[in-house]
Amino acid sequence: MALRVLMAAGGTGGHLIPALTVARLLKQQDPENSCLAVSGENGMGEALWDHSLGEFQTFPVWPWPKGLQIIDPRYWGKQLWALVRMFRIMKRFKPQVVIGFGGYAAGPAVLLARMTGTPAVIHEQNVFPGRTTQLLVSWANRVAVSFKETAQHLPKNISVAVTGNPVRPEIACPLRETALQALGLSASKPVLLIVGGSQGSHHINKTVVEAFGQLPARQRNLFQVLHLTGSADVQWVAERYRALGIEGRVEAFSSNMGWAYSVAHLAVARAGATTLAELIATETPSFLVPYPHAGAHQAANAQWLAGRGGAVAMDQEVFTADRVVKFVIPLLTDRQKLNEMRASLKVLRIPDAAQRVVEMVLEAAHAAYS
Repeated sequence: MALRVLMAAGGTGGHLIPALTVARLLKQQDPENSCLAVSGENGMGEALWDHSLGEFQTFPVWPWPKGLQIIDPRYWGKQLWALVRMFRIMKRFKPQVVIGFGGYAAGPAVLLARMTGTPAVIHEQNVFPGRTTQLLVSWANRVAVSFKETAQHLPKNISVAVTGNPVRPEIACPLRETALQALGLSASKPVLLIVGGSQGSHHINKTVVEAFGQLPARQRNLFQVLHLTGSADVQWVAERYRALGIEGRVEAFSSNMGWAYSVAHLAVARAGATTLAELIATETPSFLVPYPHAGAHQAANAQWLAGRGGAVAMDQEVFTADRVVKFVIPLLTDRQKLNEMRASLKVLRIPDAAQRVVEMVLEAAHAAYS
């Protein structure tokens, strides 16, 4: 049975990439399946979504109420308008299953699915569930989580399935030699991958560049970097590396993260859910610096992976140039430790995460329409 599937996700890559990955698999399994993705108006959806998979629509969506907003009629008027817009989308598309991938946009979609009797599936990407997930799980027909520990933060009467976090198939590492050649990097020196998320991280960029400036020239010659800075910092970082004689490649972002993970001996990164899933999938050891303004999510993600031996975690407030020199550079050249971290990551991999989520979607549809 071909399905019409509505996917509701927040506007960041952490929510949208799993939705995109599941949509691709649904279309691969049955080209007659129809997917519609919805997200907030100010997110990254238009840039990330593959329109060959189906429509992408935005609608106005607002965070859950804080403080006095809970008694502000203007706030509830905005939320009502968001529900009306989502209702119109659903009335036109007539989804047979709704999947909420977290973020505020998932709220109206799952709520209306409940009200209209449409089966709903929720997928939570982070170790510590977002507020949307916490509020909506009781209304969903199926709940999927990326980590078994997430269940500890959900109501005890909720049945959850551990699916892992769907990872884009293009993340699969090509041959390292091919990737090194494509990126213009040497096979004779370890590669430090520096990536601050989809928009880059000025704090990470500034701290790492300052640390490299503290190294004597002979140490700067022992490694090379692949630094994805984000668009705002790419020029000055590249200029500073040239002045320091740092070998490697500086880009605003990478259109092929599979290459990036394939060449990396160690990554310095944020701890968003998608980054974590990709580090695990590619068995890339990492030094994680959680974004401090992401609630408890990134900190919990980083501590989870560090506790299982696949990463080192350090809060941004203590991630200084001195500590990069003291901890990151020695780790980059410690082959034994890096191999131990890769072995830990290998155990954590769930390579069929997207398939597991698709099976839950099909189960929910079968239970509702059989």
